[in-house]
Amino acid sequence: MEKDGTSKAFLEKLGEDERRLVEKELKSGEIILSIAMGDLSEDGNFSKYLFIVTNKRLLKISREGGKQLELEIEKATRVVFNDYLGNSELILVVDGKEVPVARFSRDKISEFRHVAGVVNALLQYKDPKEIEFTLYLENNGKSRRSAIIWLMSYLKPHWYLVLSGLTLSIVITGLNLVPPSLLRTLIDQIATQKQEATLLNLTILLITIYALNTLLGILQNYSLSLLSQKLVYGMRRDLYSHVQELSMSFYDKMSTGRVISRITDDIGRVQWFLVWGIPSLIINILSIIGIGIIIFTMDYRLSLFALLPFPLIILGLPRFRSKARLVYHKAWRKWADVSSLLVDTIPGISVVKSFAREKGEVNRFTEKMNEVVKANLDITRLHLGFFPILGFVSSAGAAIVWYVGGLHVISGDISPGTLVAFVSYMWMFYGPIQTVTNLAEPLQQAITSGERILEILRIDPTVKDAPDAKDFEIMGDIKFENVTFGYEPFIPVLKNINLEIRKGEMVGIVGQSGSGKTTLTKLLLRFYDANEGKILIDGVDIRKIKLERLRKSIGIVAQDPFLFDNSVLFNITYGLEKVDLKKVIAAAKAANIHDTIMNLPLAYDSPVGERGSRLSGGEKQRVAIARAIILEPKILIMDEATSSVDTLAERQIQQALDNISKERTTIVIAHRLSTLQRSNKIVVMDKGRIVEIGTHEELLRQNGLYAKIYKAQFAEAEKQVAVA
Repeated sequence: MEKDGTSKAFLEKLGEDERRLVEKELKSGEIILSIAMGDLSEDGNFSKYLFIVTNKRLLKISREGGKQLELEIEKATRVVFNDYLGNSELILVVDGKEVPVARFSRDKISEFRHVAGVVNALLQYKDPKEIEFTLYLENNGKSRRSAIIWLMSYLKPHWYLVLSGLTLSIVITGLNLVPPSLLRTLIDQIATQKQEATLLNLTILLITIYALNTLLGILQNYSLSLLSQKLVYGMRRDLYSHVQELSMSFYDKMSTGRVISRITDDIGRVQWFLVWGIPSLIINILSIIGIGIIIFTMDYRLSLFALLPFPLIILGLPRFRSKARLVYHKAWRKWADVSSLLVDTIPGISVVKSFAREKGEVNRFTEKMNEVVKANLDITRLHLGFFPILGFVSSAGAAIVWYVGGLHVISGDISPGTLVAFVSYMWMFYGPIQTVTNLAEPLQQAITSGERILEILRIDPTVKDAPDAKDFEIMGDIKFENVTFGYEPFIPVLKNINLEIRKGEMVGIVGQSGSGKTTLTKLLLRFYDANEGKILIDGVDIRKIKLERLRKSIGIVAQDPFLFDNSVLFNITYGLEKVDLKKVIAAAKAANIHDTIMNLPLAYDSPVGERGSRLSGGEKQRVAIARAIILEPKILIMDEATSSVDTLAERQIQQALDNISKERTTIVIAHRLSTLQRSNKIVVMDKGRIVEIGTHEELLRQNGLYAKIYKAQFAEAEKQVAVA
């Protein structure tokens, strides 16, 4: 237990009472892999408990004490995560039977999803030892060392700027050491011997030193600023490039605000420390050594009093750093929550105003900012417990040096000039010590930020090209074979899907919300890979097709298409490497949007606004259709493309669809069955399964789910006509 950093990391997050309960139950050799805090009993009553996953067992411990569940991992075969109205439940399959092990409210769902994921990994995907080893390394400083090594790697290509900056800093520091020595000469020789010529020479020498310092300071600042810009450019480019390559599963788990925080705030902290912090650290350490030699040479007795702050630094700084890592991580997580809130509410301001939620959003923002303030106050309290004491000890040491030095001057052991010079050097000695100590904060910030950046850079895309991936002209035959998929492997969304779509067919997909229609198209685009089974295009597993080729061969128009805050032309040609105006106009005409664009103030150069806010819903859809077809895809997906537009816009979109669906494999997802009646076949989905397949007439004759949906819509339409 003493050597297990992973368990310690989890235990540190618990209160004192909970920690004792868990430690009491742990056996020798057990490593904690996940802990969740539950709040409901199996019969739905309020009950607090701890649910612990170790490398060997599952434990459920009441907060009041007492073991409610103990199960060896190897006895379970599968984990099931069930969502209910207002609460959820974790179930394990043991000996073929489902055993409920934990019930909890929606507030606890993220904690138990992590528990379920770890258990699932233990049962199916990873060797328990691998999980233990990974977590052990992450919690025992490997990430910190890797972050430092990674940060330093960005300095290597710009070594000449680093070298010039350090050289200039050393020279400037050396020049700064000269004036106190000249001050001793001024007091001991010029003031007593009245040497005017020597005074003039000293004055000229001081002016020369200050002039050189100014000139070298300009050169130093320019070289370090140039280095700063090159570093931040390289870091942000690499991180942005990496997040672009990550799979959709990454964005499902990490909010946009947190990603933006990594690219902006964290890289800014890292940049400052690499460019200004490291040179300052090196220069100040060299200054401490150099000035230390000087003051020991001048008077070793006084030097002993000058070293009074050192024990505090040696004992207090490591403890400060260990606590600082935790409080900085917490503070930046809270700030990332604020960023996420802003990313949600500012673009969605129309929704906020529509529901008169301005005050509610202000309250949400206030709550988040209160958490930020509390986290920042934790940092302040940490600083106040260390730095003021260090400042006091330094000042007390200086006062003692003045007193002891004054006694030596009175007794004639040292000259007044020597004492004044010694005190000047001593303050110069304390200055670098204070600076090095103060650098502990930005150093910790930089390392923590580096860890946060590296956390993303270490994530590999779950969907990527196979080594033997093929690049060929896709024709459009599609086949799903026994496909099962869940965004969480233990919560399937699609179950045993078998479907064949031939080249050139138009296939409609219908079903109630949550039946898995859109998920089917996400798998086809390889936003995710199926957990079981495979998807074939032209007889080739899509995991063996180059991703760029696959996605450029599939055009998609979503229910709420995303348009960039740019011109109409930019949005239509987004998928093209070179703009061909003839192709643009042809695509716009096929999408039935060309005439509308020409009536805009700047035609194709007209801005569409943020997310297409200057266009109507139907216009946005048709621009998205033009964008989808300009690459001439062999497969076209229309995902609820007409669900949010009026009848006239729907007719225009339907005409566009008729124009472009010829000689293409077209998949149309729709709630309005009128748009699917010309389909070659219609696929009906329910609860992640395909329950019916056939033409419109065939499905009506079967009198199944499709017929029920159709009759409901038809009855509604008749009612509207009657009312009219």
